[in-house]
Amino acid sequence: MMQPAYISSASIISPQQHFEDVGFLEGIKTTSDGILFVTEPDYKKYINPVAIRRMSKMLKMGISTGMNALQHAGVDKPDAIITGTGRGSMIDTEQFLLNMIEMNEEALTPTSFIQSTYNSINGWLALQTKCNGYNQTYVNRGASLEMALFDAQMLLHESGKEMNILAGCFDEITPDYVKVKSKVGYWKHPSPLSTDLFRHDDTPGTIAGEGTAFFTLTNNKNRAICAMPALKTLQDEQPAGVIDAINTLLTGQGLSMADIDVLLCGMNGDVRQQAVYDELFKTTTERTSVTAFKHLCGEYDTSSGFAIWAATQLFTSQNLPDIITIKRGTHEGIKNILLVNHYILNSHSIILLQNIQ
Repeated sequence: MMQPAYISSASIISPQQHFEDVGFLEGIKTTSDGILFVTEPDYKKYINPVAIRRMSKMLKMGISTGMNALQHAGVDKPDAIITGTGRGSMIDTEQFLLNMIEMNEEALTPTSFIQSTYNSINGWLALQTKCNGYNQTYVNRGASLEMALFDAQMLLHESGKEMNILAGCFDEITPDYVKVKSKVGYWKHPSPLSTDLFRHDDTPGTIAGEGTAFFTLTNNKNRAICAMPALKTLQDEQPAGVIDAINTLLTGQGLSMADIDVLLCGMNGDVRQQAVYDELFKTTTERTSVTAFKHLCGEYDTSSGFAIWAATQLFTSQNLPDIITIKRGTHEGIKNILLVNHYILNSHSIILLQNIQ
């Protein structure tokens, strides 16, 4: 069994708030057009203003969030940088393809192409922190962040010394992406108010989202916010198989569903993807609070990053906001949080987080 990875800092840019905001999920932002775009901070505090002019939104989001996570952890130079993304920089990719068409594939500027690569954010972060250690980007659709976290946990487990790893995720949406995915039934038509998403879970489709989230992971539990003892990913599994995997994961940690204080669910309002959560709810007791998050950040490949950030805030505040609560349990504090996320392409992730304060 691997040793837990400890989260010592968490930073986010999301549709609801970013790392400069004070409080936790205050002043909720809503939309009825089916797209939740991020709320952006002042990037000049983390990126040279001259360089900002040449950067896309995705680059600015990823670099700023990563640097902020390191700052809060008190780490100047991480030992490794590991990220996950489902789509990378969509804006730069679309711009490069558009330039190819307009210029007949001649005299193309390389900027959009260079910045559209999946590992461009990792490269910028490595340059800014002078990190010449392990550097990896995972592109595994709905399991991208989970693969990055699992890799980080293995690296921490195998290390014979204290390490600090910057791990995170980033994904963005564009009008063209929304248009293309609407042709295969990704989105709800008509789109409801985002905070009313689960009142329409008897129809197909969901709402689109985007965001970045970065975490500083370490094998030293001192000053850590929480522990991540175990995680698991599944692909093309039936609801019964997911429940079995959850029970196996918890048993391996000496726990059961009765020990879970908060069940953090990745429900997206799509009736076609609700079955696994319906089965999961049957296993909970009165003690467990059931919560959701995609009505606040939208559906995207690495939305579990938003959920993990929310979990760190729950551990810190020991308060469960009404906006994410579906059923309030009888537990007194928040010690064990189980994140269960299902992505559109039938991938599942299970992450156990524990308070160590």
